[in-house]
Amino acid sequence: MKRRLVAALLLLAGLLVATPAEAAPVLLSRGKPTLASSVEGAGTPAAAAVDGDAGTRWASAFADPQWLRVDLGATATLDRVVLNWEAAYARAFQIQTSPDGGTWTTVHTAAAGTGGVQTITINGTARYVRVLGTERATGYGYSLWEFEVYGSTTTSGDGTDIAAFKPVAASSYEGGNAPGAALDGRATTRWSSEHAENQWIRVDLQGTATITGVVLNWEAAYGTGYRIEVSGDAATWTTIYSTTTGRGGVETLTVAGTGRYLRLVGTARATGYGYSLWDLKVLGTVDAAGSAPPLLSGPTRPPAATGQFALTAPADQALITDTRRPVFSWAAVAGATRYQLWINVSRTDYDFTASGSLLDVYTRVAEVTGTSYTPSWDLPDRWTYRWYVTAGAGTSQIRTFGLYRPALTPIADGVPVINGARDANRSGAIDPYEDWRRPVEARVNDLLGRMTAEEKAYQMFYNAQAYPRAGWHFGPSEAPDLYRDLLGSTGTRLGIPLISAGDTIHGFKTTYPAQSALAAGRDYPLQYELGDMQRREQVELGTRGVLGPLAEVGTKALYPRIQEGNGEDAYVAAAQVRALVAGLQGGPELNPRSVLATVKHWPGEGAGGEQLIVYDGVTIKYHMIPFRAAMEAGAVNIMPGYAGSSFLDPGGPGAGDSAPILAYLRNNLGFTGLITTDWLPSGSWAGAARAGSDVMGGADPGAAGFSMATFLAQVPAARIDDAVRRVLRLKFQLGLFENPYGDPVNGIYRVHTPADTALANQAARGSLTVLRNNGVLPLRLPAGSNVVVTGPRASDTGSCCIWTSYFHQEYGSLSTYDALVERGAAAGVTVHRDSAANPSLAIVAVGEPYYTHATSWTQTAPYLPPDQLELIRSWKARGVPVVVLLTMARPYVISEWHEIADAVVVNFRAGEEVGPALASLVFGDYRPSGKLPWQLPRTLDQVLRPGGQDVQADAREAWDLPFDLGATDAQRAEIRAHIDAGRPVPSGYGNPLYPYGHGLTW
Repeated sequence: MKRRLVAALLLLAGLLVATPAEAAPVLLSRGKPTLASSVEGAGTPAAAAVDGDAGTRWASAFADPQWLRVDLGATATLDRVVLNWEAAYARAFQIQTSPDGGTWTTVHTAAAGTGGVQTITINGTARYVRVLGTERATGYGYSLWEFEVYGSTTTSGDGTDIAAFKPVAASSYEGGNAPGAALDGRATTRWSSEHAENQWIRVDLQGTATITGVVLNWEAAYGTGYRIEVSGDAATWTTIYSTTTGRGGVETLTVAGTGRYLRLVGTARATGYGYSLWDLKVLGTVDAAGSAPPLLSGPTRPPAATGQFALTAPADQALITDTRRPVFSWAAVAGATRYQLWINVSRTDYDFTASGSLLDVYTRVAEVTGTSYTPSWDLPDRWTYRWYVTAGAGTSQIRTFGLYRPALTPIADGVPVINGARDANRSGAIDPYEDWRRPVEARVNDLLGRMTAEEKAYQMFYNAQAYPRAGWHFGPSEAPDLYRDLLGSTGTRLGIPLISAGDTIHGFKTTYPAQSALAAGRDYPLQYELGDMQRREQVELGTRGVLGPLAEVGTKALYPRIQEGNGEDAYVAAAQVRALVAGLQGGPELNPRSVLATVKHWPGEGAGGEQLIVYDGVTIKYHMIPFRAAMEAGAVNIMPGYAGSSFLDPGGPGAGDSAPILAYLRNNLGFTGLITTDWLPSGSWAGAARAGSDVMGGADPGAAGFSMATFLAQVPAARIDDAVRRVLRLKFQLGLFENPYGDPVNGIYRVHTPADTALANQAARGSLTVLRNNGVLPLRLPAGSNVVVTGPRASDTGSCCIWTSYFHQEYGSLSTYDALVERGAAAGVTVHRDSAANPSLAIVAVGEPYYTHATSWTQTAPYLPPDQLELIRSWKARGVPVVVLLTMARPYVISEWHEIADAVVVNFRAGEEVGPALASLVFGDYRPSGKLPWQLPRTLDQVLRPGGQDVQADAREAWDLPFDLGATDAQRAEIRAHIDAGRPVPSGYGNPLYPYGHGLTW
């Protein structure tokens, strides 16, 4: 069954076997995804430099160095770069290229730039190109009207491995040596077949590929006879290479062919075993032109006035199921010679700081002279496409359509496929809920009408591991275990798939920085990429939900879970929640490629903690800002927290079973999606359902003292129908009835790729914050110097993370100590643990270890314990310069020691790459840019009265106000006035030791 699971889909495509001609250079960068080291403001985003509009520009912060990166979408042979500088140009800069966005090669260096328009010839192949400014010509930042990259994506002879991490199938596999192991680039994993002839391995290159070479790295069980075949449809094959004299080892084959699929077929074994490959590489290029829309503009809001002329097709509210390239047509406009088509296609470069629904952000994708347009690219599955056309000063009406055209993966799970649809209830016919060609609401209505009362209620519960009719599965599980549980749910009477969700709140198999750390980095396009990375990893393995992100603003310094939130600024919180939700969904709404985000903890526990939320009619406005942002990004699942609200439900219960608190979410914020409780005791489940919660988070139907019959008796049938309707709607929108599974065999080899690790490393670097530096950093020690690394966090790989680190291994990421050893060796510096003769520097790694809800140290003692403080003091007393690397999960009081240190570098749980990122910072491989996500108290008295406890009566700060440590009553009144008027709150209030946003660079 597992072998059949990995069979690739049969898709129609043409097949040619030829050596292609070299293509002429074209503009490759227009409208492609961009990232930048910084932006000066919302009006000068990175995307403005590739939008083709000479009146818009990217501008950086006023510092050196800064960079702008464009992702060409596929490996390209490069020809030239054109830089159109605004007045703030670069006197010195580099052009760099990269295959993965992580490793960069400098292909041009300019030391005396003159600005204006510069055309620079470059060579080589790459997917990513960036301009790195190293010296500004003015006191401003760097500013480009346009950044253009020219080249070709169809040239033969490319040395890029286009098979890496791609979908793969095989005739068989032996033990744990799955086919995907041959494509993961790791020298310790391999595919091995059964002990028979005519075994094959097939890779889906996911686009028409021009193939120029194949590299086979055989294990001892190699093939003396084999052939290489290509195909456009995985059905009809053409041989482009064959041999009967294979020699094993590493064989590099020069071949020429074109197709979407490549297959190696073994015809004669060299041993009595099967065929075994450490690695299979396919060299060449993939034509990605048909997989991505042309982005001819930046992300744009529609004109205020619309409806000047009519659209004709697609029909409004249509669901397109027969093509991915629908014809768009509209009425002619008198005198118009050119029409522009705008669609709300998914982008990676939205302005995440701007309010408003992301579904109402459009991109110009075509300019034509006639009144119709047929895309040359495939539209992915989406339920809400919106589009309009402009002609001169006129704008058409705005119409909406959906598109769903699933490719069903053949699975030996006992569910028949009839007329292209899965017969989930095995009735021998496709019922309305099984027919993906029908609208979602029609499918929901049909399925709801077929369910018994008990089947409905089970959809509101977790623990599908033990109760296959339950709608939800608490994860994450390893892939084979999850697959087993998925088979259990699809094997029930109606075949309703489960959704698996777990607390993987900053990464799945690749762990990126926690949200408080991301708030220090404030790189929202990068945060979208991190969410999208997590989405890809989870979809690979079939886990389609996550219990995050948090939409909380951390205004209470002693709240233990402030580490999981978004810092103290609600507008920063809103931007990164928009980015993370959109990334997890793969766009501005839930769709068949999404992971379901569960935004928490409603209604904002950062204003008080898990016991009581204390905001009032004014300050609630501040704490609602990120929740509104989540909804604007398309979030459709919100989790109430444990805390009650003294404002929304005085004296009432926690949010999950408080009808007034949930009613505020529905009525005041207009939320229509799913409400999933936090983990409540079984005695609260019926009350939570009656109050308006739809899913009982983590609830086990087999819990002691609980019975489903009692639940059904205590919760009105109409309330259950209302809840289950929302659950089913999400499952249809996620496409689970068509593709309920991940790939438990090969999926694990397509996650935690080098590119994913590089992304996590980039995010970690951006989050690290330098509080203090007297010039000791970056290290410029002579070769032969000794450095000591000490402290409890030096080799602690668990403190990097929240929740996630509990669920999966770190995949070999280096600890801070090991990373410093490695980086020091490259500089000729010997790094020792705990002691050394005549050290030039002591690096002391301190801070709080891993914890979840409660703090590791006493909650009301947020400062270094004596043993850690003594490490800093003792090394300083020896006359050795001290660099403190501080793991700070919450605002600490550091007044008694921060001036002892020569430098203080803070990480806010920066993910699995925190060690390498810290080592690179210490040795000056990049300039730090992180900013404090909270104020740091000058003394504990700014937080609590002397001897006080964590109760509101003992608080010196206002738990619901930002930026008020040490503030006067007059300042707090000003903060409230800003909030009440809907204005951002300036961060300069109070008298903290270090203000919000503090962070040094060099």
